[in-house]
Amino acid sequence: MTAPAQEAATSSPKEKVVAISVMCLASLCFIAMHGFIKSVRGDVPVGVILWSQFAFQAIILTALFARHLPRLLTPNKLGLQIGRAGAQIATICLMFIAVGLMQLADAIAIAFVAPLLITALSVAFLKEKVKVQHWLAILVGFAGVMIVIQPGAGVFNAVALWPLGAALCAAIYQTMTRPIARTVEPRTMLYTATLIGLVTTSAALPFFWLMPNLEQLAFLLAAACLGAMAHFLLIKAYQMAPASLVAPFSYSELIWASAIGFAAFGDVPTLTTLAGGAVLAASGLYLLRRQYK
Repeated sequence: MTAPAQEAATSSPKEKVVAISVMCLASLCFIAMHGFIKSVRGDVPVGVILWSQFAFQAIILTALFARHLPRLLTPNKLGLQIGRAGAQIATICLMFIAVGLMQLADAIAIAFVAPLLITALSVAFLKEKVKVQHWLAILVGFAGVMIVIQPGAGVFNAVALWPLGAALCAAIYQTMTRPIARTVEPRTMLYTATLIGLVTTSAALPFFWLMPNLEQLAFLLAAACLGAMAHFLLIKAYQMAPASLVAPFSYSELIWASAIGFAAFGDVPTLTTLAGGAVLAASGLYLLRRQYK
């Protein structure tokens, strides 16, 4: 089980390109998941949505991994996995609260400091080396995000602590993925996190239960499938390349959000969206180019 660590530690340029592509695909799955959730958000309580994601994912993964369950349930870095799952659950909960208290664009703008926090945590705890040019490219990418979403003035008040907390938890969760992935296979990490999330949300289920209708259940099931795939791809991306390289490409979520928003909800991308996307793409391509030098 140590081979993944050695391969990740000496990732070739080709492996880094694959890792970046996997992260972009994971981002697409995350946005598609949110698209389905957005369709039912007004009628289904947040707690039910959160619980349903873990419940459906547990059923799906149990069926897919049935032959491997004894091995997947074998404790390996269980403490770190519990901590990672806790950070993941906190991220989702805090973002749901943030979206309920403030404008969506403002909440997303603040939460997208997560890649910067991931880079900082990667340097502090994973001892990854990040060049000055790398930091500058990440900041340029964040500037592209700000151009796209145009957060309103005066957003940084007490309410902003919710998305900031979500960003910090997301950074912790994603940074913890890499050291765990060195000796724990992605399926084990995914299944363990799902079970922990299911147990945690089930304990609170009696306080917010409301039975969704068949259409809502179908949307929630689709969201759960996409969420499971997204988390699996996220784990694979961090297994193949340094977190400080992979994390900035989560900015591609804004590109996917513009496309899905237009296709599913008729949201026409503005010039600022296109301009910000161009800045974002330039930042990502620069990071990619630096990997070959």
